[in-house]
Amino acid sequence: HHVIPEGPIIPVDVIREVVVPEAARSPFEARRKVFVIEEAHRMNPAAQNALLKTLEEPLNDTVFVVISDQEEDVLETIRSRCLIVRLDPVPEERIVSILVEEGAAHDLALLAARLSEGDLVRARSVAFGSDALERRRLWLLVPRALEGSTEALDLAIEIQESIREVVQVREAKQKQEIAELADALGEVRGTAAARNALAKRHRRELRRLEEEILGEALTTIASFYRDVLATRWGGDEGLTNIDMLDEIGLWAASDVADAALVAAFDRCMAARAALSKNANPSVALEATLLELAQLVPPPAGARIHA
Repeated sequence: HHVIPEGPIIPVDVIREVVVPEAARSPFEARRKVFVIEEAHRMNPAAQNALLKTLEEPLNDTVFVVISDQEEDVLETIRSRCLIVRLDPVPEERIVSILVEEGAAHDLALLAARLSEGDLVRARSVAFGSDALERRRLWLLVPRALEGSTEALDLAIEIQESIREVVQVREAKQKQEIAELADALGEVRGTAAARNALAKRHRRELRRLEEEILGEALTTIASFYRDVLATRWGGDEGLTNIDMLDEIGLWAASDVADAALVAAFDRCMAARAALSKNANPSVALEATLLELAQLVPPPAGARIHA
């Protein structure tokens, strides 16, 4: 069972040097050999093209599972050679029911379901893990605190520090993994390749983790602006941040323009999309917050110092 490693981009050499040669060999540990390409849209065009012939003529005992939630970024030539199976988000009512059965309070279960957007794993992390909710509290300080460029840069530093704390926890686990590998391999000649491969995988993991948490922050901030606009025009039915109805209502009743709210939402989501295309996370965050400070300064009654 071969899993393509995570990272911001899957380069062509991974496909040519790892996937294609392995796919040409028969399995020796099981009846089938399975390649799982997660987030296939991360393959650059050259990598996708390198995979085409193997997809066209795979061995009978070789299976490819190509996963992506950004289908438009996967070449049509790849898509046309796959049997497409669409997995819908888990319904909100089902997530709430599962979380309540597992011990969550109903209000928290509903909030977790709204925040998860149909992802049960993420919903569980919100309902049963304090870290996700603590990070969310920081993200939701952003709209009310963005009074100018100084505040924007200060917030960017604070968010980066919170991300670094999570990364450090992962780094500690990686050090343990390195120690376990060293114990298993010893100092035998020829183990350098295994050590280098592990080091590369660790770097990819850390970059991917940083990207995921920053994406979480940007999505959370965007959801606030979306909720304000939805409240202004349709009431509070179906809002994501149901624990912030008073503040959302204050913003909705303010003179913040609809166009500014839409632009702020779009800016956050564009920054998140840029992360998957190898944008520098720190630069992307700072640029986004500086622009938000210009687009949607907080109403007087919502400012963090009020």
